[in-house]
Amino acid sequence: MSDTSSEPLVTGHSRLELASVAGILLLAALLRFWGLRFGLPYFEHPDEWAVAEEALRMLRTGNFSPFSFTYPTLYVYMQVGVAWLHYAWGNSFGLYHSLAEIDPARYYVWARALTALLGSACAGLTYLLGRRLYGSAAGLLAACFLAILPTAVGDAHYVTVDTPATFFTLLALLAISRLALVRHAGLPLRIAAYAGFAVGLAASTKYNTGVLVIPLLVAISMVVLDRMRDQQRAPSLALKLLLALLATAGLAVALGFTLGTPLWLPELSRLLADLASIARHYRETGHPGAESSHPALFYFSALAFEAPILAWVALAGILLTIGRRRRADIVLLAFVVPYVLQLSSVRVVFFRNAVPLLPAMCVLAAAAVIWLLDLLAKQWNLPTTDRRSLALLIIVLGVIGYQPLSKAAHDEWLRAQPTTRILATEWVLAHAPGGTRIWLEDQTLILPEQLRVQGGQPVTSNPLDWYRERGFRYLVVNASIAKDDAASLALFGEPAVRFEAAGQRYGHTFLIYDTGFGDVSQEARSPSGATLGGGALVLDGYNHPQSALAGSVLPLALYWRVERALGHDYTVFVHLLDAQGNKLAQRDLPPLEGSRPTGGWKVGELIRDDQDLAIPATVPPGHYQLVVGMYDPQTFAAITDNGPIMIGEVEVKGP
Repeated sequence: MSDTSSEPLVTGHSRLELASVAGILLLAALLRFWGLRFGLPYFEHPDEWAVAEEALRMLRTGNFSPFSFTYPTLYVYMQVGVAWLHYAWGNSFGLYHSLAEIDPARYYVWARALTALLGSACAGLTYLLGRRLYGSAAGLLAACFLAILPTAVGDAHYVTVDTPATFFTLLALLAISRLALVRHAGLPLRIAAYAGFAVGLAASTKYNTGVLVIPLLVAISMVVLDRMRDQQRAPSLALKLLLALLATAGLAVALGFTLGTPLWLPELSRLLADLASIARHYRETGHPGAESSHPALFYFSALAFEAPILAWVALAGILLTIGRRRRADIVLLAFVVPYVLQLSSVRVVFFRNAVPLLPAMCVLAAAAVIWLLDLLAKQWNLPTTDRRSLALLIIVLGVIGYQPLSKAAHDEWLRAQPTTRILATEWVLAHAPGGTRIWLEDQTLILPEQLRVQGGQPVTSNPLDWYRERGFRYLVVNASIAKDDAASLALFGEPAVRFEAAGQRYGHTFLIYDTGFGDVSQEARSPSGATLGGGALVLDGYNHPQSALAGSVLPLALYWRVERALGHDYTVFVHLLDAQGNKLAQRDLPPLEGSRPTGGWKVGELIRDDQDLAIPATVPPGHYQLVVGMYDPQTFAAITDNGPIMIGEVEVKGP
């Protein structure tokens, strides 16, 4: 084994090298911070909540015990600090007056910025690692590759642990490589402590980076073997050195992990239970849509999809390092091989689990390129500073990096565009006035309180006339989750508008149907004419079925005509009375479910107010009277002019 890394192909003034590193870091940052607001105020990434919401909970409650140990807690605690800074900023500008008022959509931008910052720094750390192992040119190449790799770029946009784990993994590999490659005059206990501490921090960010213990042990063995060769020490002295290094590194690993996950020992049983649950999920129970019988092939194919040449060059780098087995090669392979074996040993596959491996793959690819160019330089008798060598290196970088850079830039452009969910939300807000009733399927939109929202079930759960009778104007469908029967959905006609990704944005396909309901004045209803508030309001009419089942909901529509402005917010009551005047069912809510308070009603308006009444299952069969009215919720004083308004009889039937 050689004790030194390969000589760099291209050398030059340190200013040029530093300028190159600065340029790479700038490119990495631009790609990672561009599109940082992706999807907000919706949270499109399925796992961000596990870190971000946990950090908000800890800050608001002061309880720093984790909800679960599915993830170790280092990055959660880092995000608690970000959340506190965000609150302090918002408080100083009058946005927040209490921790409960923190707006998640605003906070997520700050939280994501920390991930993007760490992701950008990973490019610089990759340069340092590649430079230490294989020289300056390899470091620059590796940093370029990581800066533009689409998965590395994309993952750095979210409040998840993979990019932070990559950052701490690189810190650990830098310390480990220093321990293995740099000769130390005295005992290298300090370097072993640094390396162990960084390994502990990495494992406290993402458990599977704990395989860094293996290259740490390899580096320690290299140090011990060096001392035995150089000083011909007796086995007993070598054993003492080995034990000292192992003890130092082991304690540092424990310290680093405990610093990031301080409650692991007091809550060891819960941590072990969560780890066992994760293992069962990845190995046994599986994850529909994210499983593979050939995990290694899946990960390589995923890398080849976004960076085909880079993937094959990285594979060549693995074969090269296995073949020549230099000291630097062994250190790097001691991390790469166990990590790949770990990913390949489970049936559940997510490419983001490979993110901590990507810098090492970029270094391996750079090592292969430099090795090949060194051969060409020797064959052509070119000095390492020859301009033709530099030009060749730039050409190789362009050939390998063109596709991943193009894809990363395109992905970022898409992230900067409004998602289909945002566009659908904007359309509804532009077309639906306050009080409009809207049916939302699950996983569709979040709408403001001035709109009356119901749903959760597929639109096809009810016929179109059912929605019209109950005053629903728009029906929002998420066609990507395929919960609606296609034939049943066709009965609703053509959607009023369709929002699809179509390569122009991210998101599911959303369909919005217009029921045609809208002209309240043309709706059939039973006339009333009863007044409230001294004639300020007239109950123009009402509409409800003549019968209902006990345990069901009775649809009830009230039609209010505004004769004079009320200037106050009132509550509507609906009572179901028996012959003796006993209340068997009751509803007390502001009109239009609070979306349009009466204080804002305008003279001349005719307003449909749906006050659907839940009839308890305990109501015996029989005929009952419906009465309605309004009252002041502060004083409970009724404003009906001639007592509760009778709006007909309802027959309740047995369930």
